Amino acid sequence: MAYTSDLRVKNLIKSIHLDVIEDLTKLGVENNLHLRIFDESKEDSLPWEKGGLTFKDTRVDLTLGSNDAGWYIEKEGKIVPLVIVEGTFGTERGQFGDGQLNRFSHALGPAINGCIGVLFCPFKGESFVKTPEEDFHFKIQYAHLRKDIVKAALKITKVEKGFYFTIDTYNPEILKDLVLNSYLENIGEKNTLNEIKTKIITKMEKFVEGTKRGYSNQILEKVYLENGTISEKYTGRMFTHNIAALTTSQKRDGHGLLGKNLIETYLIETEMLLCIFIRLSKENIDLLKTRRSKEFTYLLNNPMIKVLCFDDLLFDDADIKEKLSSLREENLLMNSQKSFIKELKQLFEEGKIRIKE
Repeated sequence: MAYTSDLRVKNLIKSIHLDVIEDLTKLGVENNLHLRIFDESKEDSLPWEKGGLTFKDTRVDLTLGSNDAGWYIEKEGKIVPLVIVEGTFGTERGQFGDGQLNRFSHALGPAINGCIGVLFCPFKGESFVKTPEEDFHFKIQYAHLRKDIVKAALKITKVEKGFYFTIDTYNPEILKDLVLNSYLENIGEKNTLNEIKTKIITKMEKFVEGTKRGYSNQILEKVYLENGTISEKYTGRMFTHNIAALTTSQKRDGHGLLGKNLIETYLIETEMLLCIFIRLSKENIDLLKTRRSKEFTYLLNNPMIKVLCFDDLLFDDADIKEKLSSLREENLLMNSQKSFIKELKQLFEEGKIRIKE
């Protein structure tokens, strides 16, 4: 059996739990701390209150991603979650870009519900990538944890009831100290929980220090409305998914799509995010509504997101409209359209593509 990323993470978490128990014994503190962890991911997907590791976004009554483990205590007959962890070694398994966003929503659920959510991941991972020189020649390439994930986590920690921390798997002592002191704080024992939280936040802030919002061909700095005015309410983001990418089992990209949108809702400075599917029609949107996929249903119900499609756009240039329409079924991985997407971004920001009201 292959030693998967999930299994590797869960074994590390179990090891941390044993260290916490050992520290409690040394302190002479009664151990009523429990770890919820499963070898099979099907148990992870159950709701927290039913014995699983999945939390709801209580604002829209919809579930977010499942986690890998969670520490809790039993208090006055209730199970109280303390630290919930979503772990991944994705930065060591070729996830250099958008693939990392698949996990973002998992630790968000606990933070929204008032406890501590942790994304446990190597901040700098080493992946083996194939080189073009020879068929079986590889080299090591570094993959860094995405800065926008850390920036969004910092914002979540400021605005939600709980905390969203990113912790390096190669510094497990920080997670151990976080769990230990969270437990001590909850049972009224002397602890340094506030200092540990400050230490984690400082490390996160240092990781993103000096970095800007980040440039993307899909982020729209300006959104023009039908009447030709620039919207002060919306920030726009183009999405190039076609219907196959969101519906077929081979291509389904809903998880990454959810992560991208959630991050944007915490990073934007405007009231709402326009999620503009430039290759989907109204008919496609209606089909996705009937399929009721978890990710797309969340987008439709999040009060900070407005979903638009090709039919919601006004084009000054009929040729541009026709070209975009002709690309609906194209596989953009095989037929890259980066220059055209860049052109579309410019047209949006010049008001030559506008949003119907």
